[in-house]
Amino acid sequence: MKVGLSIPIRMSGEEKEIYAHDAKSIGIESIWVGDNPPVNNAFLDIGRLLKGVKDIEIWTGITSPFYYSLEVLFALSVWLNNNFPNRFGLGLGIGNPDVFKDEDVSLKPFSNFKTSMNKLLEIANIRKTKLELDDFPPLAFGGLGNKMLNYAKEKAEYLLLNSIADVDINRAIAVYKKGESHTSKSIIPYGMMQIQSNKQEISKTLWNITKDIAKSCSTSILKEHGYSTRMIRKIRELKWEPYSSVPKGEILKIVNDFGIVGSLEEVLERMESIKEFQKNKLVNKVVLGWLYSENQWDSLKEIVKFLK
Repeated sequence: MKVGLSIPIRMSGEEKEIYAHDAKSIGIESIWVGDNPPVNNAFLDIGRLLKGVKDIEIWTGITSPFYYSLEVLFALSVWLNNNFPNRFGLGLGIGNPDVFKDEDVSLKPFSNFKTSMNKLLEIANIRKTKLELDDFPPLAFGGLGNKMLNYAKEKAEYLLLNSIADVDINRAIAVYKKGESHTSKSIIPYGMMQIQSNKQEISKTLWNITKDIAKSCSTSILKEHGYSTRMIRKIRELKWEPYSSVPKGEILKIVNDFGIVGSLEEVLERMESIKEFQKNKLVNKVVLGWLYSENQWDSLKEIVKFLK
């Protein structure tokens, strides 16, 4: 199984380059760069990483069509793909409403995303048919809901599944196996991961990300995860705003459901079930959102070696 790694967005450009070199040295095959303008611009980071770190794929992981005009997004993507062939990939999702602040988009996020993507793909198709230039990069659509799963199956090379839970991977596989043949090459589970023996010390970053994933899920998906009506109500009552501290109690179940937290041995045990999904050939990659710790590179290397 191929393993990708997301990169901490708050690192400096130099630190990100060192991080990517270290990741490559332990067997990581792709780096996924989050986009959160104006705090962080993924395309600036990606240009530097593609130039400075050889023989590794670099993806936006993810950006949004609502952060840029479609013409700018298309031009940036084509430029990177032409200058670094077979190394750049465009990961796209709905993104953070706090960044694009468009009420119309926020009211119907998926339908607006689909409209934007259809326009982007139309531009790529015109360039291909009229100019005979087939230089648009591979696409990965990020999401967890069934609408996005079906759309990625139809239009993108990959689905970046915003969960590492078995129940969600199985649901995505079922969507891909249903009906007509699909364009997408594979499903890539993505999950935040903290190697931490003491589960009372869960990172605020891990909590806030997995909390938002759980809140974004439909009630039917949460029921598939085994949550009771009472627990679903608790999830719905959580704030969208980042928490300044990690709460206590049963609500923390969502952290080790949509993400992974535990000792190295516990993480490896969880990876065992993920590795099993290789057998159906739709899942042959995984992306880890590792909560970076300088003294844990050896542990991460062991996880990567196990998955391979």
